[in-house]
Amino acid sequence: MKFNIISLGALLVCATAASHAAAHGDVSPVTVADKFVDALQHQRFKDAAAMFAPETTQNSGATEQALRRVDVSLGGFSTIHPVATLPDGKSVKLEVPVHKNTPFRVQKFVQVRYASTASDGQPVFYELNLTADNMQPKVLSFRLHLPATDAQSTKRANQLVAVISR
Repeated sequence: MKFNIISLGALLVCATAASHAAAHGDVSPVTVADKFVDALQHQRFKDAAAMFAPETTQNSGATEQALRRVDVSLGGFSTIHPVATLPDGKSVKLEVPVHKNTPFRVQKFVQVRYASTASDGQPVFYELNLTADNMQPKVLSFRLHLPATDAQSTKRANQLVAVISR
């Protein structure tokens, strides 16, 4: 197979860029999101909590416990999968970690959405917000959306939020 000088140059540029990215730890927000979801799916809550930006959580142990409570209360992390959009309609929301007057400013962020089926067979939706600056991407928040379209689903959602956020 013959390579011309232009093809060889293009290959060299791509290899250099890839090696530079690897050497400097350049990781996309989507890659971090995939690692976060993988940690949840394999019940590595400490690893998932460590991915949060330091500005958003003052106690990674508390964040780890909150993620663990979500898993125990809802189940379904094993079925989590990406979705393009969240469904329309009412939902009860819970954010992990719960922000208690924690001031932080992020101008740009990337949002990845997921869905799963809870252990009771009901759907759960998630938003994962990640930093999108020139630094290593970090998780800003993990927001649960529990559908609340009628009295029964609203009661379920409120009960789950009370258990998870205790």
